[in-house]
Parts: sequence; structure tokens; C-alpha cells
Amino acid sequence: MSSPGGKKDGTTSHAWLFEPPTSNNNSMSLTDDGIEFIAAHKYKPGHYTFLDNLLNPFWTRLTEFLPMSLAPNAVTLLGALHCGLAYSILWYYSPHYDAPLPNWVVFLAGYCTIAYYTFDCMDGKQARRTGQSSPLGQLFDHGFDCICNLSHISTNSGYLMIGGTPWFIMVQGSLFFAFFMAQWEEYYTGELPHAMGNFGVTEVNYGLGLLAILNGFIDREAFWCSLMKDWIPSKLHLLVTVPEYLMNMQLRHFALSGWFFVEIILILGSLQRVFKHDRVVQHKVHLTAISKLVTPALIAIAPFWLPKNIRENETRYISICTGLLFSFLTKKMICFSMAKMTFATIQIEALPFWMIFLWIRYDSNITEEGATVLLGGLCFWYAYRLINWSRIAIGQICKRLDIHCFTIKKKDVQDKNAWKKVQ
Repeated sequence: MSSPGGKKDGTTSHAWLFEPPTSNNNSMSLTDDGIEFIAAHKYKPGHYTFLDNLLNPFWTRLTEFLPMSLAPNAVTLLGALHCGLAYSILWYYSPHYDAPLPNWVVFLAGYCTIAYYTFDCMDGKQARRTGQSSPLGQLFDHGFDCICNLSHISTNSGYLMIGGTPWFIMVQGSLFFAFFMAQWEEYYTGELPHAMGNFGVTEVNYGLGLLAILNGFIDREAFWCSLMKDWIPSKLHLLVTVPEYLMNMQLRHFALSGWFFVEIILILGSLQRVFKHDRVVQHKVHLTAISKLVTPALIAIAPFWLPKNIRENETRYISICTGLLFSFLTKKMICFSMAKMTFATIQIEALPFWMIFLWIRYDSNITEEGATVLLGGLCFWYAYRLINWSRIAIGQICKRLDIHCFTIKKKDVQDKNAWKKVQ
């Protein structure tokens, strides 16, 4: 892998806790060498699915309606704002994901998911169309993808009404962990996976959006809380023995079990691709690679450490602080992948998260009100850290590449139709 100016690629190095100091006496987000790697970075996506290729002309046509003065990152932001709108309304009507939602709210959340992903497919085209393609777009695009997972989780958990249950923790933890692993895979292989076979992010996002829209027209509680024995044909019992626990499982729990199975397949596929990659084999960094999953794995399971009553009554705050921490570390992994910087096994940013969760668990003097204050404080802290770290990183990248984040800086586009051929 090329190294601009002979600079060291830190992705094959190991650090347990302390990462190499960044620029300006460790006050910046990235190192000077890292910025040079980012300047030379070329995005390499995974393969596209049948649906990607089918919808590509549609996304291209929509992009042609955008004004040439609209910056690609502004297109990304427009999509993310749809997720913000859905999340806000869902929070108002079901703060803990356990109250029935109005049909129009579920329908709107489904529409927002589809609109978000459509804009997500248009921002790269707008970048090539306006001659503004840069590594900053990858950080901005995939960074928002991560934080928008909070909206997807809110939508599905809202109409399934699984707030405060172990199912909710597993849904959130598995989704954020799988998303982190995709960036982790790119960190070692240089390629961001979009799909396995003909099933990928397009199918997932549009599928979640359409499913939410359909749920806006049905009696969700009656449908999702029905038992599997009401759906399994009686003749099936004559052919196979269906376990009793499966017969008495609610449909929503059966569906979520299928979701976890898919997540496990994706995670195992990512592990296999990384472990077999020539670069990983050549540098013998298998243990180093797997160690970088320790922090996200512990974050995903940490909500289980909390007492049951806290999980049930503070579901929203638990979700937000967990999602913001995952988003911060995922954005950091995205940047460090492009910058060829060493990502530590134990991320210091996670220490306050673990300490407060353990404090709430083991200190019997902490009341529910006290837990609310502590978890709310974590939400504000990680929101600040995420925004501040990203602001500094974006500033460093913009300065080095001589670009703007939200406005167009004129560049010559040699082939004005080339962007239509690229997905």
C-alpha cells in the first residue's frame, strides 16, 4: 500500500491504550502524516447488487434536478435531517419505545428512511457532477450513516414496542457493532463492503423504510404480538416436530431473531474477509485486528450491566449515549482508516461510559433520578465530543485539500457526463 513521502502506515501497528500524538501537541484529531495519507486516499467501494444497478438511473436522474451550487455534503445533510425529523417525532410519541404510535408517525418514519437513503445515494453523484469529490465526502457520508442508525433503531423499536427489554439492547448493539465492523474491515483491507451477494445496504435501508410504511396501515400490536403457533400451518406438525418455545414465541421476537441471524452472518463474513486478506496475512496482524473489536463489543453489551428498572425507565438515554459513543468511535475509525493511523484496542473515550454504567449497577445509593442525571450527562458529553472531534478533523482535511465543507469551490470538470457512469 502506497505511503506518501515514505510516511509510515500505522494500520499494521498495535497500541493497547495510547495512540500516537496528533498535530499541534495532540490538540488536533489527526496527525500531520495522517492528513497526507487522507489527501492521497482513493475510495474503493465493494461490489454493487442487482437493486443498486437497477436504481442507479433513478438516482442519477434525481441528481440532475439538484442545483450545481449545492455542495455534496449539503445533500448528505439533507438526507440526515430526514432521520432527525423521524427520530424527534418518534421520541415525542414514544419516549421509551413502549407506547403505541399513531399510524401517520410510523408512515412518516418509513418515508424518512427511504428519503434519507436516496439522498445518501445522490451525494456522491453530486460530488462527481460538480467536481467536488474528496475524502471529506467519505467521512461526512459514512459518519452520518452511523448516527442515522439511531433513527432506524427508533423506528423499528417504536412500532415493535420493545423498549426496556433485552431485545432492544440486542437490536441496538448488534446494528452499531456490525456497522463498526464494516469500517474496521476497510481499515485492514482498503475496501468498504456494501453487500454479500445480492443483499446489501440498499436492500436493508429500502426494506426497513417500506416495512415501516406497511406497518402504518395495520394493527401492529395485534400482528406483532401474535404467537407463532397462530402462523405455523397445522399440517407442518405432521412433517416435523416444532419446538414448544418456538410455537409460543411472539412474531416480533421471531422476526428479531431472524435479524440477529443475518447480523451474525455479516459479522462472520467480515471476519473471514479480513483474516484471509493478503495484507493481514503478510503482516501477521490477526490478533491486533481482532483486539480492535474489544471496545465496541463491550459497549454493545454494557447496557446489560444496568439494573432492570433503569433499563426499562431510561431506555432513551441509554440508547442515545450508546449510539453517540458508537458514532464517535466509528467516525474515528473511518478517519484513521483513510489516514493510516493506529487505532488503539482500548478506546479511552469509552472509559466514562463503562464507569458510569458500573457505578449505577453497584451503588445502591443511586436513585432513579440520579441515574437519569448521570445518563443524561453522558449523552451531553458524547454529543460534545463527537461534534468537537469531527469539527477539528473536518477543519484539518478542508485546510489540507483547499476545499469547503458546505459550499462549492470551483474546479474544472473534464468530462461532465462521467459522473453518470459511476455509482
